[in-house]
Amino acid sequence: MRFLRRFRPTPATVIACVALFVALGGTGYAVVRLPANSVTTVQVRNGSLLAKDFKRGQIPRGKTGLAGPAGPAGPAGPAGPAGPAGPGGAGGAAAKWALVRPDGGIVSQSGGITLAAKPAAGQYILNFGSAVTGHPIIASGAEAADTADQRGETTAGPCGGGTEGVTCSSSDNTNSVLVQTRTSAGALGDHAFYVAIVG
Repeated sequence: MRFLRRFRPTPATVIACVALFVALGGTGYAVVRLPANSVTTVQVRNGSLLAKDFKRGQIPRGKTGLAGPAGPAGPAGPAGPAGPAGPGGAGGAAAKWALVRPDGGIVSQSGGITLAAKPAAGQYILNFGSAVTGHPIIASGAEAADTADQRGETTAGPCGGGTEGVTCSSSDNTNSVLVQTRTSAGALGDHAFYVAIVG
């Protein structure tokens, strides 16, 4: 009790404390109860507001920055469905061919080829059923029932004369091919051969 008497406040102290409480309470009330749009640029210090103080869309966007470095490639996706079939291509060059024995018999062929004549040893005239001029003619030695091992070159060309061919002793037309086979000494001799017309 003595302690309280000793520190008894004066009327001035009481009034000052009441004024202090009213002032603090009023400020707190003002902070909580600010009316809308009551804070303007005059009341805000430069640099005191942060992006988090604004709602989304209140601040206009700045300039777009530079693109960052490319990230790593992602995994490959699943394969797509097969596309439609493309248009058919142009037909390739057809080849007519025959494998012929030394006696002139045709062992195998692409079709439509006949032996037109065998006028002499090492000479064969084959009819291909269509014009052979203007197409490459290829001839080479073969083994079909041919036991001879001494062979020379095999040559071929179209019949019917003209700038490409020769005059053949029979079947002298542009559907026929003269094939000549030779021995190793260069003389005409019967040997098996392949002959082909390309295109």
